[in-house]
Amino acid sequence: MASRALVIGVGSYDEDSGVHGYPTIDASARAYGTALTRDPRWGAATRTPVLEPRETRTADGVMRALHEAAAAGEGPRDTLLVVYVGHGAYWQDVPGGQVHFAVGSSRINEPWTWLSAWYVYRAIRKSKAGLKVLIADCCYSNMLPHLGPESALPGALGTRAQGTCVLTAVGGSVHNAWAGACENLPGPLDACTPFSGHLLNVLGQGMPDHADDLTLGALRAGIDEGMQECGVHHRPRMLLNDASEAAPLFTNHAKGRRPRTRALDTVDEWVRELLLNGERSLPDLMRRPDLAGRVVVRLKAGDEQRRDLARRVDRRAGELLPDPVDFVRYWGEIEPAMLGGG
Repeated sequence: MASRALVIGVGSYDEDSGVHGYPTIDASARAYGTALTRDPRWGAATRTPVLEPRETRTADGVMRALHEAAAAGEGPRDTLLVVYVGHGAYWQDVPGGQVHFAVGSSRINEPWTWLSAWYVYRAIRKSKAGLKVLIADCCYSNMLPHLGPESALPGALGTRAQGTCVLTAVGGSVHNAWAGACENLPGPLDACTPFSGHLLNVLGQGMPDHADDLTLGALRAGIDEGMQECGVHHRPRMLLNDASEAAPLFTNHAKGRRPRTRALDTVDEWVRELLLNGERSLPDLMRRPDLAGRVVVRLKAGDEQRRDLARRVDRRAGELLPDPVDFVRYWGEIEPAMLGGG
Protein backbone atom coordinates (compact mmCIF):
# COMPACT_ATOMS: atom_id res chain seq x y z
CA MET A 1 0.00 0.00 0.00
CA ALA A 2 1.15 3.54 -0.76
CA SER A 3 -1.28 5.65 1.27
CA ARG A 4 -0.26 9.23 2.03
CA ALA A 5 -1.53 11.97 4.30
CA LEU A 6 -0.80 15.68 4.09
CA VAL A 7 -1.70 18.24 6.76
CA ILE A 8 -1.74 21.90 5.74
CA GLY A 9 -2.06 24.26 8.70
CA VAL A 10 -1.75 28.01 8.13
CA GLY A 11 -2.10 30.01 11.33
CA SER A 12 0.44 32.83 10.86
CA TYR A 13 0.56 35.71 8.37
CA ASP A 14 2.59 38.83 7.70
CA GLU A 15 1.89 41.72 10.08
CA ASP A 16 0.57 43.93 7.29
CA SER A 17 -1.51 41.17 5.64
CA GLY A 18 -4.77 42.10 7.32
CA VAL A 19 -5.36 38.38 7.97
CA HIS A 20 -5.72 37.43 11.62
CA GLY A 21 -3.69 34.44 12.77
CA TYR A 22 -4.86 31.90 15.32
CA PRO A 23 -2.67 29.64 17.49
CA THR A 24 -5.50 27.08 17.41
CA ILE A 25 -4.78 26.47 13.74
CA ASP A 26 -1.15 25.56 14.32
CA ALA A 27 -2.13 23.46 17.36
CA SER A 28 -4.67 21.58 15.25
CA ALA A 29 -2.13 20.83 12.51
CA ARG A 30 0.36 19.48 15.05
CA ALA A 31 -2.36 17.36 16.68
CA TYR A 32 -3.31 15.86 13.31
CA GLY A 33 0.33 14.96 12.76
CA THR A 34 0.52 13.25 16.15
CA ALA A 35 -2.70 11.32 15.55
CA LEU A 36 -1.55 10.14 12.13
CA THR A 37 1.87 8.96 13.25
CA ARG A 38 0.30 7.04 16.15
CA ASP A 39 -2.32 5.35 13.99
CA PRO A 40 -1.24 1.90 12.69
CA ARG A 41 -3.10 2.60 9.45
CA TRP A 42 -0.99 5.68 8.82
CA GLY A 43 2.15 5.57 10.92
CA ALA A 44 4.23 3.54 8.47
CA ALA A 45 2.90 5.42 5.45
CA THR A 46 3.10 8.95 6.79
CA ARG A 47 6.41 10.77 6.48
CA THR A 48 6.31 14.18 8.21
CA PRO A 49 2.63 14.70 7.29
CA VAL A 50 2.49 18.30 8.59
CA LEU A 51 3.88 20.91 6.22
CA GLU A 52 6.41 23.34 7.67
CA PRO A 53 5.81 27.12 7.65
CA ARG A 54 8.26 27.59 4.77
CA GLU A 55 6.07 25.24 2.69
CA THR A 56 2.74 26.76 3.68
CA ARG A 57 3.92 30.32 3.05
CA THR A 58 3.17 30.18 -0.67
CA ALA A 59 0.67 28.45 -2.94
CA ASP A 60 3.63 26.97 -4.82
CA GLY A 61 4.99 25.34 -1.66
CA VAL A 62 1.62 23.81 -0.78
CA MET A 63 0.94 22.57 -4.30
CA ARG A 64 4.37 20.99 -4.71
CA ALA A 65 3.83 18.99 -1.52
CA LEU A 66 0.28 18.09 -2.56
CA HIS A 67 1.34 16.85 -5.99
CA GLU A 68 4.06 14.72 -4.37
CA ALA A 69 1.57 13.17 -1.94
CA ALA A 70 -1.01 12.58 -4.68
CA ALA A 71 1.56 10.86 -6.90
CA ALA A 72 2.21 8.25 -4.18
CA GLY A 73 -1.21 6.65 -4.64
CA GLU A 74 -0.90 3.62 -6.87
CA GLY A 75 -4.05 1.54 -6.62
CA PRO A 76 -7.55 0.90 -5.25
CA ARG A 77 -6.30 -0.05 -1.76
CA ASP A 78 -4.40 3.21 -1.30
CA THR A 79 -5.77 6.34 0.37
CA LEU A 80 -4.88 9.97 -0.12
CA LEU A 81 -5.85 12.14 2.86
CA VAL A 82 -5.48 15.93 2.68
CA VAL A 83 -6.26 18.08 5.73
CA TYR A 84 -6.46 21.87 5.52
CA VAL A 85 -6.79 24.03 8.64
CA GLY A 86 -6.76 27.78 8.17
CA HIS A 87 -8.73 30.65 6.67
CA GLY A 88 -11.13 30.19 3.79
CA ALA A 89 -12.61 32.89 1.59
CA TYR A 90 -15.08 33.07 -1.27
CA TRP A 91 -15.17 35.72 -3.99
CA GLN A 92 -18.06 35.57 -6.44
CA ASP A 93 -16.38 38.00 -8.82
CA VAL A 94 -13.31 35.80 -9.25
CA PRO A 95 -13.56 33.46 -12.30
CA GLY A 96 -15.31 30.28 -11.19
CA GLY A 97 -16.47 31.83 -7.92
CA GLN A 98 -14.70 29.23 -5.83
CA VAL A 99 -13.47 28.80 -2.27
CA HIS A 100 -9.90 29.95 -1.71
CA PHE A 101 -7.52 28.70 0.98
CA ALA A 102 -5.14 31.07 2.74
CA VAL A 103 -1.39 30.53 2.63
CA GLY A 104 1.18 32.32 4.77
CA SER A 105 1.69 35.14 2.26
CA SER A 106 -2.02 35.76 1.64
CA ARG A 107 -3.38 39.27 2.04
CA ILE A 108 -6.94 40.19 2.94
CA ASN A 109 -9.16 41.06 -0.04
CA GLU A 110 -6.42 40.14 -2.53
CA PRO A 111 -7.63 36.82 -3.96
CA TRP A 112 -4.61 36.35 -6.21
CA THR A 113 -2.52 35.81 -3.06
CA TRP A 114 -4.71 32.89 -1.94
CA LEU A 115 -4.83 29.28 -3.18
CA SER A 116 -7.88 28.42 -5.27
CA ALA A 117 -9.72 25.20 -4.44
CA TRP A 118 -9.64 24.51 -8.19
CA TYR A 119 -5.94 23.64 -8.05
CA VAL A 120 -6.27 21.60 -4.86
CA TYR A 121 -9.11 19.56 -6.34
CA ARG A 122 -7.22 19.01 -9.58
CA ALA A 123 -4.19 17.63 -7.74
CA ILE A 124 -6.28 15.34 -5.52
CA ARG A 125 -8.28 13.95 -8.43
CA LYS A 126 -5.15 13.13 -10.40
CA SER A 127 -4.15 10.65 -7.68
CA LYS A 128 -4.62 6.96 -8.52
CA ALA A 129 -5.47 6.14 -4.90
CA GLY A 130 -8.78 4.31 -4.55
CA LEU A 131 -9.99 6.61 -1.78
CA LYS A 132 -9.32 10.35 -1.75
CA VAL A 133 -10.43 12.40 1.25
CA LEU A 134 -10.28 16.16 1.81
CA ILE A 135 -10.93 17.48 5.34
CA ALA A 136 -11.41 21.26 5.27
CA ASP A 137 -11.50 23.19 8.54
CA CYS A 138 -12.06 26.75 7.36
CA CYS A 139 -14.72 29.34 6.67
CA TYR A 140 -16.78 28.81 3.52
CA SER A 141 -15.83 25.12 3.48
CA ASN A 142 -19.54 24.34 3.12
CA MET A 143 -19.33 25.85 -0.37
CA LEU A 144 -16.77 23.31 -1.52
CA PRO A 145 -18.38 21.03 -4.11
CA HIS A 146 -18.06 17.29 -4.65
CA LEU A 147 -14.69 16.04 -5.80
CA GLY A 148 -16.33 13.74 -8.33
CA PRO A 149 -17.37 14.16 -11.98
CA GLU A 150 -20.46 16.20 -11.09
CA SER A 151 -18.27 18.77 -9.34
CA ALA A 152 -18.29 22.38 -10.48
CA LEU A 153 -14.51 21.96 -10.53
CA PRO A 154 -13.97 19.43 -13.34
CA GLY A 155 -10.27 19.11 -12.65
CA ALA A 156 -8.11 17.05 -15.00
CA LEU A 157 -10.17 15.38 -17.69
CA GLY A 158 -9.89 11.62 -17.94
CA THR A 159 -8.53 11.09 -14.45
CA ARG A 160 -9.94 8.66 -11.91
CA ALA A 161 -12.77 10.33 -10.00
CA GLN A 162 -14.26 7.49 -7.96
CA GLY A 163 -13.93 7.06 -4.23
CA THR A 164 -13.82 10.66 -3.07
CA CYS A 165 -15.05 12.37 0.10
CA VAL A 166 -15.12 15.99 1.25
CA LEU A 167 -15.63 16.54 5.00
CA THR A 168 -16.09 20.18 6.00
CA ALA A 169 -16.19 22.12 9.25
CA VAL A 170 -19.52 23.79 8.51
CA GLY A 171 -22.64 22.82 6.60
CA GLY A 172 -25.88 24.35 5.45
CA SER A 173 -25.96 28.12 5.00
CA VAL A 174 -23.48 28.90 7.79
CA HIS A 175 -20.20 30.12 6.28
CA ASN A 176 -18.04 30.92 9.29
CA ALA A 177 -16.09 28.20 11.07
CA TRP A 178 -15.13 28.85 14.67
CA ALA A 179 -11.41 29.37 15.21
CA GLY A 180 -11.48 29.87 18.98
CA ALA A 181 -10.67 26.86 21.17
CA CYS A 182 -13.45 24.64 22.59
CA GLU A 183 -13.11 24.53 26.36
CA ASN A 184 -15.31 21.42 26.54
CA LEU A 185 -12.63 19.28 24.92
CA PRO A 186 -9.97 17.47 26.97
CA GLY A 187 -6.38 18.73 26.86
CA PRO A 188 -4.44 19.18 24.67
CA LEU A 189 -7.34 19.27 22.20
CA ASP A 190 -8.81 22.27 24.02
CA ALA A 191 -6.12 24.28 22.23
CA CYS A 192 -7.39 23.27 18.77
CA THR A 193 -10.15 24.69 16.60
CA PRO A 194 -13.56 23.24 17.57
CA PHE A 195 -14.09 21.13 14.43
CA SER A 196 -10.58 19.68 14.35
CA GLY A 197 -10.59 19.27 18.13
CA HIS A 198 -13.79 17.23 18.04
CA LEU A 199 -12.57 15.20 15.07
CA LEU A 200 -9.30 14.44 16.84
CA ASN A 201 -11.22 13.59 20.01
CA VAL A 202 -13.12 10.92 18.08
CA LEU A 203 -9.80 9.54 16.83
CA GLY A 204 -8.35 9.49 20.33
CA GLN A 205 -11.33 8.01 22.15
CA GLY A 206 -12.67 5.87 19.34
CA MET A 207 -16.25 4.62 19.11
CA PRO A 208 -17.09 1.65 21.39
CA ASP A 209 -20.06 0.52 19.27
CA HIS A 210 -18.10 0.44 16.02
CA ALA A 211 -15.72 -2.01 14.34
CA ASP A 212 -11.90 -2.08 14.40
CA ASP A 213 -11.68 0.72 11.83
CA LEU A 214 -13.30 4.13 11.95
CA THR A 215 -15.18 4.50 8.69
CA LEU A 216 -16.06 7.74 6.95
CA GLY A 217 -19.60 7.43 8.28
CA ALA A 218 -18.46 6.69 11.82
CA LEU A 219 -16.08 9.64 11.79
CA ARG A 220 -18.75 12.05 10.62
CA ALA A 221 -21.29 10.69 13.12
CA GLY A 222 -18.79 10.92 15.98
CA ILE A 223 -17.93 14.55 15.16
CA ASP A 224 -21.58 15.45 14.74
CA GLU A 225 -22.59 13.92 18.07
CA GLY A 226 -19.66 15.46 19.94
CA MET A 227 -20.35 18.93 18.60
CA GLN A 228 -24.06 18.65 19.32
CA GLU A 229 -23.30 17.70 22.92
CA CYS A 230 -21.37 20.98 23.27
CA GLY A 231 -24.44 22.77 21.97
CA VAL A 232 -22.56 25.73 20.50
CA HIS A 233 -20.97 24.44 17.32
CA HIS A 234 -22.06 24.12 13.72
CA ARG A 235 -22.79 20.71 12.27
CA PRO A 236 -20.18 19.35 9.83
CA ARG A 237 -20.90 18.31 6.26
CA MET A 238 -19.81 15.26 4.30
CA LEU A 239 -20.03 14.82 0.53
CA LEU A 240 -19.41 11.42 -1.01
CA ASN A 241 -18.76 10.53 -4.62
CA ASP A 242 -18.69 6.76 -5.18
CA ALA A 243 -17.15 6.35 -1.74
CA SER A 244 -19.14 4.52 0.89
CA GLU A 245 -19.75 5.53 4.47
CA ALA A 246 -18.26 2.08 5.17
CA ALA A 247 -14.83 3.06 3.76
CA PRO A 248 -12.24 2.80 6.59
CA LEU A 249 -10.03 5.82 7.24
CA PHE A 250 -8.60 5.53 10.77
CA THR A 251 -8.06 2.91 13.46
CA ASN A 252 -10.71 2.64 16.17
CA HIS A 253 -8.86 3.10 19.46
CA ALA A 254 -11.91 2.58 21.69
CA LYS A 255 -11.37 0.12 24.52
CA GLY A 256 -13.93 -2.59 25.24
CA ARG A 257 -15.70 -2.35 21.90
CA ARG A 258 -19.22 -3.74 22.03
CA PRO A 259 -20.23 -5.55 18.84
CA ARG A 260 -23.90 -5.44 18.00
CA THR A 261 -25.68 -8.40 19.58
CA ARG A 262 -29.27 -7.85 18.46
CA ALA A 263 -31.13 -7.11 15.27
CA LEU A 264 -31.98 -3.53 14.36
CA ASP A 265 -35.73 -2.94 14.75
CA THR A 266 -36.49 0.78 14.62
CA VAL A 267 -36.21 3.58 12.09
CA ASP A 268 -33.74 5.46 14.30
CA GLU A 269 -31.50 2.40 14.65
CA TRP A 270 -31.44 1.83 10.90
CA VAL A 271 -30.81 5.50 10.10
CA ARG A 272 -27.75 5.42 12.36
CA GLU A 273 -26.58 2.11 10.86
CA LEU A 274 -26.76 3.49 7.33
CA LEU A 275 -25.02 6.72 8.31
CA LEU A 276 -22.22 4.71 9.94
CA ASN A 277 -21.80 1.96 7.40
CA GLY A 278 -23.55 3.03 4.23
CA GLU A 279 -25.32 0.40 2.17
CA ARG A 280 -23.39 -2.56 3.56
CA SER A 281 -26.39 -3.82 5.59
CA LEU A 282 -29.02 -2.78 3.07
CA PRO A 283 -30.04 -6.36 2.08
CA ASP A 284 -30.98 -6.99 5.73
CA LEU A 285 -33.09 -3.85 5.85
CA MET A 286 -34.87 -4.69 2.61
CA ARG A 287 -36.16 -7.91 4.14
CA ARG A 288 -38.63 -5.57 5.86
CA PRO A 289 -39.84 -3.39 2.96
CA ASP A 290 -42.26 -1.28 5.00
CA LEU A 291 -39.52 -0.43 7.54
CA ALA A 292 -37.11 0.32 4.68
CA GLY A 293 -39.63 2.79 3.26
CA ARG A 294 -39.97 4.59 6.59
CA VAL A 295 -36.17 4.77 6.88
CA VAL A 296 -35.91 6.39 3.43
CA VAL A 297 -38.62 8.90 4.36
CA ARG A 298 -36.68 9.83 7.51
CA LEU A 299 -33.45 10.22 5.54
CA LYS A 300 -35.15 12.38 2.89
CA ALA A 301 -36.21 14.80 5.64
CA GLY A 302 -32.63 15.23 6.89
CA ASP A 303 -29.53 17.16 5.86
CA GLU A 304 -27.58 16.93 2.62
CA GLN A 305 -25.78 13.71 3.57
CA ARG A 306 -29.00 12.00 4.61
CA ARG A 307 -30.81 13.02 1.43
CA ASP A 308 -27.93 11.71 -0.67
CA LEU A 309 -28.03 8.43 1.24
CA ALA A 310 -31.80 8.21 0.74
CA ARG A 311 -31.32 8.54 -3.02
CA ARG A 312 -28.74 5.74 -3.05
CA VAL A 313 -30.98 3.44 -1.00
CA ASP A 314 -33.94 4.22 -3.23
CA ARG A 315 -31.92 3.46 -6.38
CA ARG A 316 -31.12 -0.01 -5.06
CA ALA A 317 -34.67 -0.76 -3.91
CA GLY A 318 -35.70 -2.16 -7.30
CA GLU A 319 -32.71 -4.51 -7.33
CA LEU A 320 -33.21 -5.72 -3.75
CA LEU A 321 -37.01 -5.96 -3.93
CA PRO A 322 -37.70 -8.12 -7.00
CA ASP A 323 -41.07 -9.28 -5.61
CA PRO A 324 -43.72 -6.72 -6.71
CA VAL A 325 -45.62 -7.23 -3.44
CA ASP A 326 -42.55 -6.26 -1.42
CA PHE A 327 -41.90 -3.23 -3.61
CA VAL A 328 -45.49 -2.06 -3.16
CA ARG A 329 -45.07 -2.32 0.62
CA TYR A 330 -41.87 -0.25 0.34
CA TRP A 331 -43.37 2.33 -2.02
CA GLY A 332 -46.52 2.59 0.11
CA GLU A 333 -44.43 4.19 2.86
CA ILE A 334 -42.61 6.61 0.55
CA GLU A 335 -45.46 7.80 -1.68
CA PRO A 336 -47.43 9.73 1.01
CA ALA A 337 -44.31 11.65 2.00
CA MET A 338 -43.61 12.53 -1.65
CA LEU A 339 -47.16 13.67 -2.27
CA GLY A 340 -47.02 15.74 0.90
CA GLY A 341 -43.79 17.42 -0.20
CA GLY A 342 -41.60 15.51 2.29
